Amino acid sequence: MIDFKAELDDEQYEAVVNSKGKTLVIAGPGSGKTRVITYKIAHLISSGVKPSEILLVTFTKAAAKEMLQRAKLVSRSTLDGITAGTFHHICNLFLRKYGTIIGLKPNFTILDSEDAKDVMESARSQIIPKSESKTVPNAKQLLIINSYMNNTLCSLREAIAKYNPRYLEQESLIEQILIKYQQEKMQQNSVDYDDLLINTLQILSTNKAIRLKESNRYKWILVDEFQDTNIVQFQIVNLLSEVHGNLMVVGDDAQSIYSFRGARFENVLDFQKEAKIFKIQTNYRSSQEIVNLINEMLPKNSIHKTLRAKRSTGVKPFLVQVFDHYDEADFVANEILNYNKQGVSLNDIAVLYRAHSHSLELQLELSKHGIPFKLYSGLRFTETAHVKDCLAFLKVSVNYEEKISWIRLLKLAKGIGKIKSNNISEKLASKGLDAFNEIKEKSSDFNKIKEIILKSQEIKNPGERIKIFYEEFYEEKMEEIFDDARDRKEDVVRLIEMASFYETPENFLSDILVSESYEIAQEGKSDKETEKVTLTTVHQAKGLEWKVVFILSVNPGDFPHIMSLKDGALDEEERLFYVAITRAKDFLYIIYSAGGSSRIFYGNDYIIRRGKSFIDDIPFHLVEHLEYGVGR
Repeated sequence: MIDFKAELDDEQYEAVVNSKGKTLVIAGPGSGKTRVITYKIAHLISSGVKPSEILLVTFTKAAAKEMLQRAKLVSRSTLDGITAGTFHHICNLFLRKYGTIIGLKPNFTILDSEDAKDVMESARSQIIPKSESKTVPNAKQLLIINSYMNNTLCSLREAIAKYNPRYLEQESLIEQILIKYQQEKMQQNSVDYDDLLINTLQILSTNKAIRLKESNRYKWILVDEFQDTNIVQFQIVNLLSEVHGNLMVVGDDAQSIYSFRGARFENVLDFQKEAKIFKIQTNYRSSQEIVNLINEMLPKNSIHKTLRAKRSTGVKPFLVQVFDHYDEADFVANEILNYNKQGVSLNDIAVLYRAHSHSLELQLELSKHGIPFKLYSGLRFTETAHVKDCLAFLKVSVNYEEKISWIRLLKLAKGIGKIKSNNISEKLASKGLDAFNEIKEKSSDFNKIKEIILKSQEIKNPGERIKIFYEEFYEEKMEEIFDDARDRKEDVVRLIEMASFYETPENFLSDILVSESYEIAQEGKSDKETEKVTLTTVHQAKGLEWKVVFILSVNPGDFPHIMSLKDGALDEEERLFYVAITRAKDFLYIIYSAGGSSRIFYGNDYIIRRGKSFIDDIPFHLVEHLEYGVGR
């Protein structure tokens, strides 16, 4: 038996043991929300609930994996049969079972953002005459409008108005393009990320038999990071909990920072009206001095909470005034060197900023000082051209109907351009691999691709499939395409290694395209050599923590962002700042500029540090005041 009373603090214990029905757990930063979820799973198992009767929904694959590992240890159970993963993962599994109801075959493939853009471009070109092309949003803009509409369940008109009102006159044309976009995807037996959610909601909403069957499966549904859910996700878990009614959501409305992609912190406020509420407010992460500041900076429009620090006292946060962004970069670089000399690992240091561009001066300064760093705001692994080429090959080897991947693959062949690749892909997508016998093409590259595709059908392991594509065709082709072919080849070798762990190409593609990203590990280096300072936007720092945290450019126009100042939309900026200061464990630096000329042009606007400043809200006595380079 697990001694839950001994393992949990009083608030965590109440949330774990006494929660039933609709339950909202308000989890302050650093208060152990993961612990609450994992011990709740263990409590359910010890109460006789089977793992197969539990659904755990998280926002990252890593979070699901971590929670399951912890829950297995605590419950002393293998948890075989539990359903766990991201919303997109859960919906992907659901559509593999029930997608045929809406015309999806079980072997459908998932379009990543670049593939979706290509399909949208194709749909757009079929609807819009060249003479009107410039007056209609481009493919990327159309995807943003479409995604916002799907994730908020608003009308097309509302989505256009939100994104860019000047396109309202083109609403009818945009609607035609979006309809064509849907048709193109259905013809190719493909879905984009939003379709995973919206199609699942459609089936659950309209098919009572399936809804009751799936809802009856789960006696308990647990949702992590509930403040980041959108209206579609909220409705999906609500419908899935219809039979048993046990829906436990954990989150903190004060840390809801993804409204730009449809997240609603209002989901927390709406849910609390019908749920039993538990608050966990003991902060295990930060020193007392940092917690004192956190409590003062609680966003105005959020559920009240008062954090209590578990740790002993430390050092007050530093409020640092610098002259400009170059002094800011110089200050941060020197402080990082000092901490490193004192034995603090570079891995325990992070620099946070509101926008990626705010890190440019610092990147140069760190390079000058020889301080290694990693950027969390660069291209994802799966969005790089060379990885996309390999995935396009693997996709068509699984689903010959995905025209967009055929086009990408065929464009690699010498002598095959846009028109020819489109024509060939049309035949392959409609007739399958047998169409190779009808296609008379002189290109030796094309014939090599054909040979490899046919050969791959005899190979089950996805790593082996990519390997023959790479060794027999793509490795040499990379030398022609990329200046940095050597580095990219290492990526492909890593991709092959990752894929080799999967039994089927379908499983691998589902995993890699639904998950947020895969990091390419640096091998063959010592721990000391691989230590790196983390540079990241606040959005990407969510859920992470470091001993030492620097927050750059806390100036009106930078942070809060100029667009929020223009629109008067400061609520989310307050939540972003709250998230930023709660990442620090031991040392926190909040840096702002006294003057300087960098980054004060926004479009045609010229701003001179005016508008809302978070610095004005910081109580004087809670911070140590420093100046650096201001007197020069």
